[in-house]
Amino acid sequence: MLFSVTRIALFAAAIATVAANPVADHEEPTIVKRETSYGNPDLVTDQGNRFKLNFGSTDGHSNACPGHYICYIPKNGDQHGDVSLGNPDDMVDEGNRWRLNYGSTSGHPNACDGHYICYISK
Repeated sequence: MLFSVTRIALFAAAIATVAANPVADHEEPTIVKRETSYGNPDLVTDQGNRFKLNFGSTDGHSNACPGHYICYIPKNGDQHGDVSLGNPDDMVDEGNRWRLNYGSTSGHPNACDGHYICYISK
């Protein structure tokens, strides 16, 4: 009998603890970081509402625009004049931002002068 009463008391205490501290109320939402590589375009141009990627050959890049020289990636923002971001070694979609890797600290003056990596917020 004492064993059953103790077990019931422990069970009741566990329920009270869970009810007092619901997990969903204080957990941070899970953020999934996706990385999609757009490869090494010969020229990336920021047009405000989209990026224009020129791959210089019809091989293009499988994640961008297979079979085409030019690929357009829509993004938020107002359209504006072309701003060249040069020829990054790697352009990656990280979900909340773009990561451009220039492979040298000379970078590109319109993108991130003096840095290997340039981040463009979405």
